[in-house]
Amino acid sequence: MQYTQLGRTGLTVSRAGFGGGGIGQVWGPTDEQEAIAAVHRALELGITFFDVAPSYGDGKAEEALGKALEGRTEPVVVATKVRLRAYEMDDVAGAVQRSVDISLRRLRRDSVDVLHVHNRFTEQRGEVADSLSADDVLGPVLDAYRSVQRAGKTRYIGLSAMDHHVPTMRRILEANEYDTVLAYYNLLNRTGMEPPPPGFSQHDNGQIIPLARSLDMGVIGIRSHAAGALTAALDRPPRPGDALMQKDLASAAKLGFLLDGPIRTLSQAAMVYCLMNPDIHSTVPGVKNLAEAEETAACVDLPPIPAEHLERLQALYENDFRD
Repeated sequence: MQYTQLGRTGLTVSRAGFGGGGIGQVWGPTDEQEAIAAVHRALELGITFFDVAPSYGDGKAEEALGKALEGRTEPVVVATKVRLRAYEMDDVAGAVQRSVDISLRRLRRDSVDVLHVHNRFTEQRGEVADSLSADDVLGPVLDAYRSVQRAGKTRYIGLSAMDHHVPTMRRILEANEYDTVLAYYNLLNRTGMEPPPPGFSQHDNGQIIPLARSLDMGVIGIRSHAAGALTAALDRPPRPGDALMQKDLASAAKLGFLLDGPIRTLSQAAMVYCLMNPDIHSTVPGVKNLAEAEETAACVDLPPIPAEHLERLQALYENDFRD
């Protein structure tokens, strides 16, 4: 396993991390026993960073992780989140406190290492379900997170940055009040790092990774496997009308050339691609079973994707994966 420091936090994290969506039963079926076994195997293989959220299986991910870590002696870094609902905005401090206390009970811990804001960020509050404005995130939400931090219930605070309004997200980051960011980045969408090519049909994530790194924030890569599109087969029925998934599946079907040499599966290629980016401290795919834990950890030892394959990938990317 490889390790690095999570930006200015100084926390040591494994470059291959463990996302909690899988053990929260978001990405295909699993159960608590299998989830606990996956965490234990990840620990044995040197994975030390675990990222969960209350919304992953309505608490199932936090509960499984808490049971799995109980009694273990390996050094770990645990991150969870708070998603504020629109009706809670009249008492942000109380809502954050309640969410954190419930998470800590599920996790069987007195504190977490990082607490992320799990809402989407839009120009005005409520433009999409439960979205927050920059004034919210840098005002009452920040105050509530600082209060939890002073109480010793989290060491650091961070932001989830998916499907955000780019100017709003960049304004929040530039204030430099939060320590970490969860950034969308994968083989099919690298706009967290660089501007999109002309005609790009996916969401522009606003090049927030280099911005975060310039501020010495910790960068955590999310959606490395495009919600399952970058695997051998989707592990659940796609939601009706999920245009992004259909687009990602069609694009992923054109990446067979990456399966060359030691890289045997599309999920390996997806993880290796993220690990090749030195601006991402840890990548957290949604692991749900022992086999996925083993594959995630083993990707650290795989060679990088060859230059000729990266050139072919670049050509596809610049053409938005169209034929």
